Amino acid sequence: MAKKTHRILWITDPWETLDHARDTTLRLMEEAQLAELEQWWCDVRSIRLEGAHVLVDAKKVLKIDPTRTTEAFRFTAERAIKPSDFTSIHYRTDPPIDLAYLHPLQLLHRSLAGSRTEKLINPSRILFSLNEKFEASTLGKLLPPSIVSSQWNHLVQFGKKEGEAVLKPLHDAQSHGIHLLDFSTTPGIKDAQHKIQDASQNYTVPVLLQRYLKAIKTGETRLWFLDGRLLATVKKLPLPGDFRVNIDRGSLLAPTKLSLKQTQIARQIGKHLRAHQIRLAAVDLIENWVTDFNFSSPGLITLMEQTLKRNLARIIIEKLYL
Repeated sequence: MAKKTHRILWITDPWETLDHARDTTLRLMEEAQLAELEQWWCDVRSIRLEGAHVLVDAKKVLKIDPTRTTEAFRFTAERAIKPSDFTSIHYRTDPPIDLAYLHPLQLLHRSLAGSRTEKLINPSRILFSLNEKFEASTLGKLLPPSIVSSQWNHLVQFGKKEGEAVLKPLHDAQSHGIHLLDFSTTPGIKDAQHKIQDASQNYTVPVLLQRYLKAIKTGETRLWFLDGRLLATVKKLPLPGDFRVNIDRGSLLAPTKLSLKQTQIARQIGKHLRAHQIRLAAVDLIENWVTDFNFSSPGLITLMEQTLKRNLARIIIEKLYL
């Protein structure tokens, strides 16, 4: 029998924008319902400050049918509640990590300041201070050769040394804004300068340039961690004729096994996650390089379950709450 002491709040993007059948948050909510946990949901846009109090407009979850369509969820009427009244809060709005993401998070942080226990999964200090695109730089030599800068002279110097380099915005996800740049020819450099100028907002915002790893042609490995321990792995395949992986546009998953070196890397990553109290995280590898962290809203659980024929959501809920 589930413990009845938990009162969980799930905060997501607006309801109409969610991919209900595949959304990881809604899949976790489904398992939480089966465990008879009290849970509430709110739209991130409802977070506000009125006078001295931070409030959200939350709805209590009454029932979730297995289809997880829009109509499968039944809620009470929404009511204004202080975030501090919940025992656990999942802030699971998807990137980009922009002002629409950060300002509501600041209000949550303000509301929860002084709590005896960490209520936010993952902690707000992590979501504020760590960047998912270059967090691997803290793990020794696991980050591919890279540069983070807003200055063209440094970026072009790196690009010419590499010949080819991948441009990544520091705040986005799902391959948005990612380009493979050619620095080996004059036309290629001009095109790279145009794309970097645009991505860096006229050289005012840092961007990441990273060595192009040709092994991406065979896919990247997704490592999913729960409390710093490896929960599951899959291979994510790039789009046909492209070097990018984008699940929303049709990239496929496949079962995979880690090499001995990748298993060692996973242990190192897990130790790092535990040290920072990052409870839920997904990390991507290309061969033995760490190319991306995701601790803001780690996803793919539903598709990973379908690929691996395992109930991963149940394991997560049991570890967090039972």
